[in-house]
Amino acid sequence: MAQPLKSAKTEGLTDGPILPALLKLSWPIVFSNLLQTAYNVADTFWLGRLGDHAVAAVSVSFPIIFLFISLGAGLTIAGTALVAQYIGAGRRKQANYVASQVVGFVGGLAVLLSILGYFLSARIVGLLGPEPEVYAEAVVYLRTWFIGIPFIFGFFMFQALIKGYGDTINPMKIMVAAVVLNILLDPFLIFGWGFFPEMGVQGAAVATVFSRGLASVLSLVLLFKGSLGLKVSFSDLKPDPVTMKTVINIGLPAAAENSMKAIGITAMTGIVAYFGTPTLAAFGVGNRLSSVVFLPSLGLAQATTTMVGQNLGARKESRAEKTAYLSSGMAFVVLSLFGVFTHLFSGPIAAIFLPGEEQALALASRYISVVAFSYGFLGVLNVKNGAFRGAGQTLTAMVFAVLSLLGLRVPLAYFLSLYTPLGVDGLWWAVGIGNMIGGALAFWWFTLDRWKQRIIEEKPEMGPSARAESAVAVPERDGESYQEEGAVVHRGGDS
Repeated sequence: MAQPLKSAKTEGLTDGPILPALLKLSWPIVFSNLLQTAYNVADTFWLGRLGDHAVAAVSVSFPIIFLFISLGAGLTIAGTALVAQYIGAGRRKQANYVASQVVGFVGGLAVLLSILGYFLSARIVGLLGPEPEVYAEAVVYLRTWFIGIPFIFGFFMFQALIKGYGDTINPMKIMVAAVVLNILLDPFLIFGWGFFPEMGVQGAAVATVFSRGLASVLSLVLLFKGSLGLKVSFSDLKPDPVTMKTVINIGLPAAAENSMKAIGITAMTGIVAYFGTPTLAAFGVGNRLSSVVFLPSLGLAQATTTMVGQNLGARKESRAEKTAYLSSGMAFVVLSLFGVFTHLFSGPIAAIFLPGEEQALALASRYISVVAFSYGFLGVLNVKNGAFRGAGQTLTAMVFAVLSLLGLRVPLAYFLSLYTPLGVDGLWWAVGIGNMIGGALAFWWFTLDRWKQRIIEEKPEMGPSARAESAVAVPERDGESYQEEGAVVHRGGDS
C-alpha cells in the first residue's frame, strides 16, 4: 500500500455542504467496487479462454455463493446503521460495543455456513440442472470457495462497520491490495504458469480465497487494535441478548432480502439454463458487465446509508432527506448515460469476453442492448434502499429489492421466454422491466416520509462497555432541544 493505514477524519457528514461529503464517501466505495469488478472481469476473461463451459460453471455457482454470503452479510448492515447512528449522536462507546457484537455473531455464522456449503455443494448445483461438464466444474469451484467463507466474511464485517463510522478510504486501500493479488494469481493458478499447478476453474476460487484471507486478517487486526477509530474488544464478543435482539431485528430483513434475491437469481439462472450453455454463458457475461455499470449507484447507495444514519443519529432529518434525493438523482443521470453507451456498443463489449463463441456472443450482445435502458431506474432503487438501510428500515429495503427480482423479473422471464414469441429475448426484457418498476416504486415510497426515525433511541444503553454512557432519548425533530449523554443539545437543522 502506498500509505500506512490511519484513522480517517469523518467530520462534515452531519454539517456543511452535502455534495462534497457525499462524494468524499462514495468515490472510494466506487473505486473499491471497480477493483472488485475488475477482478470479476479478469476472472471471466481468463476462464473464457478455457471455453464457455468454464464461464457457465462460474455463472451457475454465483447465485449459490450469493445466497450463503447473504445470510451473514445482511447482519453486517445492522452494524453499519447502528454504528452510523451512534457516531452521529456522539456515543462512541456504544458504537464500539455494537461493532464487537456484530463481529462475534457473524464470525460464528461464517464458520457454520462454510461447513454446510462445502458438504451441500454437489446437491445444490444438481438442482440447477447444468450439463455434466459444467456441473463437475461448478461443484469443485464451490467447494473451494466455501472453505474460505470465514475469511471472506471477515473483510465484509470490516467494510460494513468502518463505513458506518464514516471511513471509506481504508477499506479501499485493503481492497486494492487484495484485488491486485487476486488478479495476478488468476492466470498462474488457472493455467499452471511457472511452478504453479494447472487447476482450471478451481484455480480462480483458490486465488479468491487466498487474497481475501490476507485482507481479512489485516482488517480484523485493525479493528481489534482500534487503529482506525472504531475498536472491537474480545470482552465484548460474548453475545448480549439486548444488543443481539437489536442487531437481529435490523439485520434479519437485510439478510432475508439478500437471501431472497439470491433465490431469485438462482431461479433466474435455472430458467436461463433451460435454453442451453451458450445462453447461460451470455447471461453470465451480461451480469458481469452490469456490475461495472452499477458501480456509481452502489457507491452512492453505501455513502447514502452512512450519511443518512449519521444525520438521523444527530437528529438532522431534513439533511438526511436532501442527501438521499441528491444521491438518487446523480445515480439516475450517470447510469442512464452508461446505458446509452452500452446499448450502442453492446456487440464489441460482448466480444471481449466470448471470443470465437458466435452463438453466446450474439446472445450476450442482445442482453446488454435490451437491459441498458433500465440502468438509471436500478440506480434509483439502489440509492433509495441505501437510505432506508441507513434509517434502519431494512424491511422496507427488502420489500422493494425482492419485488424487483422475485415479484417481477423471475415470473416475467418465465412467461415472456416460454409463452410469447420473444423466446430468449423475453429473459432480457424481464430484467429491464423489473428494474424500471422497482426503481419507480422505491422512489414513490421514499416521498411518503415514513422512514425518518432513529433506531438507537429504543436502547440507549447496550452492553457492559457502554454502561458508562448516560443517555435520555426523547423523540424530537429538527431544530428542537434534547438531552443526550448528560447534556442538553440543540440542533438547528441543516448547516
